[in-house]
Amino acid sequence: HAQLSSSGSRHQLPGCLIKRRTRTRPIISVTTMDANEDRRAPPAGDNEEEPMVNWRGNWVPEREGIALKHVFDEMKDYFGQPETDPKVNFKIPNLRQVPGDPNLWRGEVEFTYQIERNPFTLDYMSIDVCIDLTPKARVSNMENYCSTWLYAYLPCYTVEKIEEYFEVGTGWRPSGKGTVKDENRDIVHFEAQLNVRPQPEPSFWVANDEEKKKFTRIGTIREAADDPANHFIFRCIGIFMVSAEVRGHSGVEPRPGFGNEASLTFTLVSARTLGVVDSVAPIVYRPRR
Repeated sequence: HAQLSSSGSRHQLPGCLIKRRTRTRPIISVTTMDANEDRRAPPAGDNEEEPMVNWRGNWVPEREGIALKHVFDEMKDYFGQPETDPKVNFKIPNLRQVPGDPNLWRGEVEFTYQIERNPFTLDYMSIDVCIDLTPKARVSNMENYCSTWLYAYLPCYTVEKIEEYFEVGTGWRPSGKGTVKDENRDIVHFEAQLNVRPQPEPSFWVANDEEKKKFTRIGTIREAADDPANHFIFRCIGIFMVSAEVRGHSGVEPRPGFGNEASLTFTLVSARTLGVVDSVAPIVYRPRR
């Protein structure tokens, strides 16, 4: 397997799956506010059974805040640690028909983390991944690069672990559609989707104290890619939302366990960069599909 280096500002590679998506739930905006800041009173409401907490400028239920801090701030239970399995379960609560195609069904993946032996559910998972901010050829199939999509790279063992968790948790077998394997380097590359306005754009953070996991937000990924100083492949802890599409027939909702495969889409929400990767050649002219 490809190995990861954790020393210095440059790294050997940490080393998937994709399509466009629509999410039904609001996406939290990741701002520069400290995770523990509480500058304003929580919004008034009649639900006294579930306290609200301030997480990075967003008022969220207390349990959700604990999970957000666990994943975003403490960067725990991420995929890509060869010797440690994340304490998280995958689940798709429901599927819905895709407009215009009665035989295609889509669902959002939920992630339940075991934090101090208690379950906490989020819409987000995190992965040790490389993202590519290098410029691409000015051709039609590369348009909107780093605005609506970008290339990402994973070691094969990370992809296999994610697929294993997905199949165990949901009952669906991942199709691997949208991924390309580099047999020489034992890595997989795929297209990660990026949200655009009015949804919060994915944020780009740089480490200023790696041991203490302190990061500074320098803007969105689109803004970072506009700066020639960032035209590299970065190793990062990427935080993603994931959706799955499954094909049925005759308008009947498909069920797991009958041979159907799920096509996965990863949408990057935030990237905590750990340094520049030298061992992965960027894709410049390769066709997207």
